[in-house]
Amino acid sequence: MTNKVLLATFNEGKIERFKSLIAQTGLSVEVFTPADLSIPPIHIEENGSSLTENAEIKARAFLGKVDMPILANDAGFWVEGEGLIEAPKRLALGSHAEESLSKEQAAILILDFWKNIACKKGGKVDAAWVETFVLLDPDGKLHTAESRREVTLTDQEFGKPHIQFPMRALYISKDTNKPALHHSPQEELLEMKPITDALRTILSE
Repeated sequence: MTNKVLLATFNEGKIERFKSLIAQTGLSVEVFTPADLSIPPIHIEENGSSLTENAEIKARAFLGKVDMPILANDAGFWVEGEGLIEAPKRLALGSHAEESLSKEQAAILILDFWKNIACKKGGKVDAAWVETFVLLDPDGKLHTAESRREVTLTDQEFGKPHIQFPMRALYISKDTNKPALHHSPQEELLEMKPITDALRTILSE
């Protein structure tokens, strides 16, 4: 079992989310970030042909820099009639370079894009978050796990969007039948159970 891990991301929102979800696995895992280990920002070109390949690219960017397993993920958003969209944020931002936008500007573009998708589908549409997780050992051995969270994407904002995860304002979890932004802590755990199950699996190997 893994007892310490480096998160292969510099994104503050992802770091906060990973730490919370790993804590919910019930495993005793010490979590490190690049900043904890004074690793400077790395430009990573996610040019893989799948979610798994992109997650592996992220992890391998840190290989040799630390003496511990490296955890990375990549997420896609599946929409009925549209298929799996493997880079939902990049698609929503279109021609805008993310680094040229404030977090608020990026959030507005993301919300408008996905509202328009739902609007074209009559205001709501079946959708799902699909995520791949990889754990890269110091010797290069790779472990993988996947999760899928079923939701209903709508063209309605159910509350103030989270600046890091604005799409949560637009969907209803099929596990709770409630908008994601209206979840109690217990309902949040239920929605995220596929992720915590995947993390438990990969960190227990």
